[in-house]
Amino acid sequence: MSNAPPAASSSCHDHEEDDDEGDTFEPSAPDPGNCEVANANHYGQFTWTVALPAAPADKDSLADISKIRQFSDVFEVGGFEWKLEMYPYGDSQSDKTLSVFLCAVDRKQLPGWSQTAHYQIAVVNKDPSKTSTHTGYDIFRGKRDSAWGWSKLINLSKLHDVTQGWADEDGKITLQATVHVVKHEYMAVNRTYRKSLCGLYYERVLQSYFEPFLKDELQRLDKLCGNNVLHKGFSDFWAALSDAKKRALLQITMDEVLLNVKARLFSRDQPATYLAADVIFKAAHDCTSGLSTEASQRSLVGCTSLAMVGGGDGTVLRLERLTPEASGGLSSLVSRHDCVDQLTAGTLKASSRVMLRTHKGVMRMSNSANFVDVFRAQVSDALDNVRALVKHLKPQSCDGACLEAMGRQMLAVFAMCGMYITNVHPAYHEKLALQLQEDLIREEEEKNLKAEAKKAKQAEKRKKQQALKAEKKAQEEKEKKEAEEAENKKKEAEAAKRKAQEEEQARKKAEARRKAQEEAEKQRKLELEAEERRLREEAEVKARAEREQMQQQQAQQQQQQAQQQQAQQQQQQAQQQQHAQQQQLHAQQQQQQQQQAQQQQQQQQQQAAAAKPAVAEDSSTTTPEQQGEQAKRQQIAAIMRDMGLTPVERQARIQAILAGKVDVSAQPQHAAAAGG
Repeated sequence: MSNAPPAASSSCHDHEEDDDEGDTFEPSAPDPGNCEVANANHYGQFTWTVALPAAPADKDSLADISKIRQFSDVFEVGGFEWKLEMYPYGDSQSDKTLSVFLCAVDRKQLPGWSQTAHYQIAVVNKDPSKTSTHTGYDIFRGKRDSAWGWSKLINLSKLHDVTQGWADEDGKITLQATVHVVKHEYMAVNRTYRKSLCGLYYERVLQSYFEPFLKDELQRLDKLCGNNVLHKGFSDFWAALSDAKKRALLQITMDEVLLNVKARLFSRDQPATYLAADVIFKAAHDCTSGLSTEASQRSLVGCTSLAMVGGGDGTVLRLERLTPEASGGLSSLVSRHDCVDQLTAGTLKASSRVMLRTHKGVMRMSNSANFVDVFRAQVSDALDNVRALVKHLKPQSCDGACLEAMGRQMLAVFAMCGMYITNVHPAYHEKLALQLQEDLIREEEEKNLKAEAKKAKQAEKRKKQQALKAEKKAQEEKEKKEAEEAENKKKEAEAAKRKAQEEEQARKKAEARRKAQEEAEKQRKLELEAEERRLREEAEVKARAEREQMQQQQAQQQQQQAQQQQAQQQQQQAQQQQHAQQQQLHAQQQQQQQQQAQQQQQQQQQQAAAAKPAVAEDSSTTTPEQQGEQAKRQQIAAIMRDMGLTPVERQARIQAILAGKVDVSAQPQHAAAAGG
């Protein structure tokens, strides 16, 4: 069975304006075997067997086939009338899918009515494990044919596949609707519907509701038990209580327990919370309604054995924690509903036991050595059992018995939680407040005694200080008088001594002035002599310096003259060498020119000798290329015969002619004239 999302995924379908649109197929009276409704108070089931819609033709547009719909017969659940609405080819929000909605028929209701309901719509498969089930939780309001459901319930291609088992031999499919009308905020769930919810939501109940609640309680208790000082304080408080006081604290009404369950777990918007609250409410109902005398119900979940025993003074819910050796191999739930089981037979041993007796709507817990330790142990065991169920229990094997057993343990935890919050914790804090008040009073008294003793001590101290102050004052006056007399004598002695010193200083000053005058006269004579000697020495030094300067100037002049003469000689020698080089270069150039002229002459003679026979034979055979070559040779010969050119210029012109940079064809006459 596929798990569908909760009610938020369902879509509302309003038919108030759809009565005149599209083709409506109203079915005829169904066969008794094809349509059945199971009504039981607020819970009911309806089965509708309808023909499988044919595959739509390609020419059919979405706008045309989305208006086709069919209605089932009207069935009644919880005092309300309901019917199923099916769009065989999908509504306007889907394409080629089956759309099915649950409609509330309001013909028996007053205007403006509204009703909340859990509902399931399933497409039944031949293989029950493949049945497609969708679950919702919504409010049906006072509109004609107010509907909730799914536009894309299942794909039509799956329905037409005969191998998947959706259609029977007659080509019909089966739709099953389950409706649970909610009359108030919480009401007991039908057992059959509870079993269906277990298969869908048991993991969410354990992981999203039971486990967080147990973690919060365990964390709060760890703050008390984990602190040695706080834990010892509570243990001393609990040990000091009388048995009657403990019995008064360890009791709570069942209504208070269930109100706490509703506040902590239940939410109208979440279908899973109905299952979470229902298993605890069922356990509370079993404890309140009571069992027959000597009858019992036993179950084993994880490491905890739960037994519900009936008697004359109410029903006892007994929780026993098994030893690790006994519970080590128990990885899943074992449930028994008889009077004799392994625990009774003595094959399993319990390490701790908690008993909760319910009588006339009040739950009472048996006395314990330390309530907070027992409470924490039960919370820890319940958390371990929740995790074990999540780990080992599979959806296919969840028939509701596991959650019912877990609901009994959660009822015990909620009861102890209520006892702790409502009775034990306030009493403990009241004891702490009284103890704190007594400590404050005792501290205040001790503080007052210390203040009085301190005041007496301060008064005695002030008296002694005043006596010492008077004695000290008299002594100071006596010392002051003696000091004044000594000061007067000292001043007289100092005045006489100062007068003698002044006379001695005056005599010494006169003697010093006389000596200073004599010394100054002697010093002046020495300074005059030294000044004369200095002037003579300066004159001698100046004369000697002038003589040396004149000698240096004469030597410098002589040296300059010698350098000038030497420079002139060097310049003359350089000029002579340059002139000789120029003459030598000129001679070389002339010799070279003569050699070039001779060579050119020889070449011209050879050319003339070679050209005459050819001209004589046939002057018309000369080509333009040959004429150009002759012109170049003539121009080169003319340049070689020109003696006004330097060798460098001559060489440059010859290279220009050979490279073709100079047009010699236009200057043959000039070249010949130059050559002559």
